[in-house]
Amino acid sequence: MVEDAIEDGIAARNGIAPGMKIVAVNERKYTQEFLLAALREARKSHQPIQLLVENTDYYRTISLPYFDGPRHPHLLRDSGKAGPVE
Repeated sequence: MVEDAIEDGIAARNGIAPGMKIVAVNERKYTQEFLLAALREARKSHQPIQLLVENTDYYRTISLPYFDGPRHPHLLRDSGKAGPVE
């Protein structure tokens, strides 16, 4: 289930919105593993990722031109700043 789409981000610009359900990725039933594989493949091939999404009672195929591969953001502590007081 799509929880959020960044305004003016690539997903939102291509029609993906909160509440939609991703049903398939590149014609395969959605799993996180298939989505990660599609992200890696798109980075190499520069071919858009095809998503089949469900929105209420309607299905739609969205071609997502995203080629930056998977991203796994994480937070790092700024060693120059004090931490919380315990």
